[in-house]
Amino acid sequence: MSQRRSSKKARGNRKEHAAGVQAALVSIVETTTKPTRLRQSATEKLIHLNRKHRLKMPKSVSIMICKKCSVLYDSSNSTTRIRYGQVIKICRMCNNVRRLGGGPKHHRK
Repeated sequence: MSQRRSSKKARGNRKEHAAGVQAALVSIVETTTKPTRLRQSATEKLIHLNRKHRLKMPKSVSIMICKKCSVLYDSSNSTTRIRYGQVIKICRMCNNVRRLGGGPKHHRK
């Protein structure tokens, strides 16, 4: 038997529902009063949801997550430095270095 293809309406509803779940998970991750274990679990679910439904990760959350090992940055498992206007985050779990911002703009006029 052949399978029926999903209609565009069903796909749209699926994306809208996924966006709602994404917003709920983002609120959990951004709340610092929640337990670390809950926030880490919400981070993993958020990454999985975004990959499955091809959603963009919100910028406010993406800077809080290590790209290599998917650990939520915390003062106990990361180092944050600011050098020449550039934020440098180092994950202590996997030693991944992440540079945010462009750094000095001395070459521009």
